[in-house]
Amino acid sequence: MQPIDPADPRKPYIQIASSIRAAILNGELEPGTSLAPGHQLATEFGVSRMTVVAAIRVLREEGFVRSQAGGKVYVQDQASLPVPGDEDHPLAGAAAYLHELGHLKRIRRAGWLLLGVPQPESVAEHSFRVAVVGIVLATLEGADVGRTAAMCAIHDGHESRIGDVPSVGRAYITSAVPEAISAHQTAAMPDALSRTFQDLVAEYEAGETLESHVARDADKIETLLQAAEYAAQGYDTEPWRETSVTALRTDSAKQLAQAITSGSPDAWWSPFAASYHELRAAAQGRSRRQDPPERLRK
Repeated sequence: MQPIDPADPRKPYIQIASSIRAAILNGELEPGTSLAPGHQLATEFGVSRMTVVAAIRVLREEGFVRSQAGGKVYVQDQASLPVPGDEDHPLAGAAAYLHELGHLKRIRRAGWLLLGVPQPESVAEHSFRVAVVGIVLATLEGADVGRTAAMCAIHDGHESRIGDVPSVGRAYITSAVPEAISAHQTAAMPDALSRTFQDLVAEYEAGETLESHVARDADKIETLLQAAEYAAQGYDTEPWRETSVTALRTDSAKQLAQAITSGSPDAWWSPFAASYHELRAAAQGRSRRQDPPERLRK
């Protein structure tokens, strides 16, 4: 569990509740597990026992823990959280956020519309491949793969509220920054969850860590991939390809860009098609070997 952060403006009992809640949500504390005694938790967090009691009360009201006679506190079964009918579920905010991100499947990447592509990929489709590219680049660069992929997956999450604005149009509008939008999107979540998403967005936007550099490069590489695919369909995507390559920062991304620009977007299909024919021929060969001789079939 996370210790109290003196720089965190929240009251200590709220921080303690958030720390225990996060441990429950990520599986560190499993359903039915008994929490350490109050005096022990007070020592671990460096607070009074009454502060721990206040934190446990918050978790009990949310339905994350239950108390039994003798003062013991147990983690509640997450599958049957006691939620009053007139109150929201403790994870209602998380569910709402996930529904909101589903809206990204209906938002088209606006830059390609300017090129005349009638049905360009959605923001969600773009984000999926950005995450996969992030895994590739993070591995090559020695960055944290999980954190990089997480940043890639939600890097355009704010577009569920403001839409996808092409780079050429950003000089003409003023909108809330992604960090502020993320704060609004996750405000109803448990503190540990909201901070997870807000920290990822803030790190990506700040662009100061290796993981954020890789995630930003993954975004550009995905655009380069898509530009190559649209170019193969006859669209003039040279400006998109040029700006994507120019913006790359990591050596691995630059090398991957060279591989993309020197190859064909259809290169994956030939070995795929060949394998089908090879497997089919092998299956026919096995079938012939298993057939009984003609004299035995008579």
